[in-house]
Amino acid sequence: MAWLYDRQGQVLAALDTTTVAADLNRARAERERAAAEFRRSTNLMAQGWITRPRLENAQASLQAADASVSAARFQATNATILAPGSGIVLARLAEPGQVVAAGTPVLVIGEAASGYVLRVPLSDRDAARLTEGVPATVTLAAMDNQPLTGRVIEIAGRGDRATGTFAVEIALPADARLRSGQIGEAVITAATQTQTALTVPAAAIFAARAGEGFVYVVDRANKRVRLRRVTIADATDRGIVVTGGLSRGELIATSRVDRLKDGQVIAPIGVAR
Repeated sequence: MAWLYDRQGQVLAALDTTTVAADLNRARAERERAAAEFRRSTNLMAQGWITRPRLENAQASLQAADASVSAARFQATNATILAPGSGIVLARLAEPGQVVAAGTPVLVIGEAASGYVLRVPLSDRDAARLTEGVPATVTLAAMDNQPLTGRVIEIAGRGDRATGTFAVEIALPADARLRSGQIGEAVITAATQTQTALTVPAAAIFAARAGEGFVYVVDRANKRVRLRRVTIADATDRGIVVTGGLSRGELIATSRVDRLKDGQVIAPIGVAR
């Protein structure tokens, strides 16, 4: 069951502070004892009654007590979960009185200011065609499939290990009918290839992954090859379409690229005249 919270700083969840408060009080008491012992040792040292190592031990005990107070204060400060802003609690993952380990999520929240998003899985080829900001038309069955105009705001930089797909998030316009968990479909308008897209032999591209690859560009002045990252799209019968990172007229290595190294001097053959 979801419930709303309406202000920043509102307490959403809290630990049982009995043990946390006791630890803080204990650390403070030990700090006071260590401070008193350090003051006493300082006076005795000035009068010549104790050695310097004993004074240094008292100082080390005081420093350790200060660290314990800081750690206990940190635990006390983080014993409550405060709302970052108005929003809604989407799920409660822990029950009152349940013992949870550090780092265990207990709530799933959605901020009202961030709005709703539709998360869709795409293949690596489709994800490579997208850029942030491109428009998308979304339909939700719960809203009678009325079209909503959104835009892509995030493209995952890594594929899902289980499915191999890339998660793409589409920001949706404000609508009171939207709810978390609704299922929809999206038609995304991919950025069209510009006239700067080039087709290069497939043998020239290596280490291709997730819409990117590498080529060796030949410097005509000194006959050295330079490693360069390029963005790639579809593979055709003519080769692989390069959509970025390479300019028309540049010379690239198309054979034996596995034997080349960045900065290596070569003797180009078959250069177009």
